[in-house]
Amino acid sequence: MMQSTVEAFYRAAYEEDGRMERNPLEFIRCKEIISRYLRGGPMEIADIGGATGAFSYWLAAQGHRVHLLDLTPLHIEQARRKGKKLGIALASYHCADARGLPFADGSMDMALLMGPLYHLQGRDDRLRCLSEAMRVLKPGGVLLCEAISRYAPLVDGFKYADVDDPKFIGILDRDLATGMHDPGATSYFTTAFFHTPAELEAEAAESGFEHIELIAVEGFANALDSHGILKNKRQRELLLEYIRRTERIPELMGISGHFFAVAKKSKEVS
Repeated sequence: MMQSTVEAFYRAAYEEDGRMERNPLEFIRCKEIISRYLRGGPMEIADIGGATGAFSYWLAAQGHRVHLLDLTPLHIEQARRKGKKLGIALASYHCADARGLPFADGSMDMALLMGPLYHLQGRDDRLRCLSEAMRVLKPGGVLLCEAISRYAPLVDGFKYADVDDPKFIGILDRDLATGMHDPGATSYFTTAFFHTPAELEAEAAESGFEHIELIAVEGFANALDSHGILKNKRQRELLLEYIRRTERIPELMGISGHFFAVAKKSKEVS
């Protein structure tokens, strides 16, 4: 049920293509964080749930072999058109489920999960997704997965005045209590799960990943009008500097709209 709901949302209710460009701070920070784990030579990278390829084409332009996978056929079609326009061909395109990857065991240097974890409400489903990422990674391979913070709708609700809507208040209260987001018959974000930092770390650990790091994406700036700040060169650089300086502080992690778990597969082959 949830799979069809999410697919329908992206097919008919929300234009995913260009979302990162519409959210420049998240895009800047995600690329910055991912870049820290890239190595000089070409890498085999699985962009799992990569939508229309915002990160795939950015990585492919740097010489990496990127395998884009998404659940929504429309996103794969849009990604292929984007590749033709850019003159960049990805290593492969797949319309498939993150819980059953079409990649061989130990074939990837890096796996990106930039959306699947917050689209899977069931913990068992999220663990299956993480286990599949583990399976396809090479020994020593790195996982970067992004989650939506449990407290993101609280911040956004006041920032964008959604709290004026009684229906939103009901959704918000459920989000905060359980992390299980269900918009019902409203136009708010589709069915999802919003993590606490501790939950994301625990799920990565239970899936067998090691050396887990939590990194805030927008950090404290999630509560600000970052679009205006980013237009001012001095303020932009100062904002990014302070986000970096505070990105790992546990007490500030939850205020970020998104945060990463970065982890590695053991180099020891069992």
